[in-house]
Amino acid sequence: MHSAARVLIVGQCDDSDGELLQSLQTNGFETSRCDIRQSASEVAGRSRPDVVILNLQSEEARANPGAFLALAKALKQSALSSRMRIMLIGSHSDMEIEGLETNVDDLLIGPVNADQICHRLKSLVRLNTMHEELVRRLNTTAKYGVDAPMVRPPQHISNPTILVFGEALDYAAVENALAKHATLVSALSEGTALDYLGRSMFDAVLINAGDDLAPYLSFVRDIRRNSRMYNLPVILLANRALVKDTPSIFEAGVTDILTKPLASQEVCVRINALVRELRFRDTLKTVYREAKHFATSDALTGLYSRGFLFEHLTNVITDAQRTTQGFSVAGLSVRNLPEINASLGYAAGDRIIRQVGEVVGLLIRGEDLAARYSGSKFVLILPDTDDERAIHAVERIAGVVAHTEFVVEGHDQPVNAALTTSIEGYRQGDSTEALIERLWRGKIAQRAAA
Repeated sequence: MHSAARVLIVGQCDDSDGELLQSLQTNGFETSRCDIRQSASEVAGRSRPDVVILNLQSEEARANPGAFLALAKALKQSALSSRMRIMLIGSHSDMEIEGLETNVDDLLIGPVNADQICHRLKSLVRLNTMHEELVRRLNTTAKYGVDAPMVRPPQHISNPTILVFGEALDYAAVENALAKHATLVSALSEGTALDYLGRSMFDAVLINAGDDLAPYLSFVRDIRRNSRMYNLPVILLANRALVKDTPSIFEAGVTDILTKPLASQEVCVRINALVRELRFRDTLKTVYREAKHFATSDALTGLYSRGFLFEHLTNVITDAQRTTQGFSVAGLSVRNLPEINASLGYAAGDRIIRQVGEVVGLLIRGEDLAARYSGSKFVLILPDTDDERAIHAVERIAGVVAHTEFVVEGHDQPVNAALTTSIEGYRQGDSTEALIERLWRGKIAQRAAA
């Protein structure tokens, strides 16, 4: 059984048909409501939510907006703040809220889009998942006699570097909203944008879309094919009428959607949240890398070793049995390795295995663990991830690997690697050995990436 993230909504929503609640439940969230008359301690203690949504569009908030903002501040100062994220659904684009970035983790302005809210909630829950995995990873590493520092998600990001690509018409509004909070680099053409991305490091990309979304979504797909930019936050700014089909936009690789006219408070809070997640992910990878040594790492790829994989997976299963928090494991195998060995030699095959391992290590999320199982086989542990989301994540990784041209010394032509993947979700009662055995049998969700 998978443990749903708990969402508490403060303030009655305007969705008379229950669209938001239905979407939350469909996406696996456990929801409850309360009103503003309850104190912060009552709100926090009632269901111990992972995310609190403060609905400033409700009648209660219109009558007393200050009470909602005071509640946000009180929740952030509570003992549970490290495990609780605050989302604010704003009522108008020109509101000014003192200390907003300090007391709110995310902000959505304008009419409620249920799909977009669910997408943002998943992003907020990921911060908690990453932090929990850090604690678990360090506990496993400590068994090998290796210490590493404990870190927490950064609360505020100072001066991120944002690439702004697209229509020049609204650039003044973007500049007015972000210039005081970030360094902006403008690119009017796709070629210029890709050139900037290839030469410099950015914290996020903001796409100011015109009337036709297709070329902008194609640009995002190009970004996602590059392993270095696979996790780069990409925000789409577009007219509301163009973004009704939000699932297809997210499927193209867009991280989040903002609608015109641009709300300066929303874009500032949203970029801060996305960059915070990106930097926390990078910090985790640094901590994990520094905590590795020969006892925990695979000598060829630098990923975690098979022994560490089994030790850590046992800890993940123990936590899942206690909390009912679900997870998935994925298997990846270089299926054309025999052909590479036959034509280029076994040394070349080892180089391909090493390079594939490096790419996989770049592409995984901050909370995921990648290990070399044996030969050309790799295993990923994907915390708090069901089968459907695991399949999507692993297929994207396999797609990037398939489009990567690997280099073998002494061979003039680039070499391509094709992955076969399989996915297995944790079932209550699984042992480490049983789960891995079922994964490699590949009876469920077996897929091949050309």
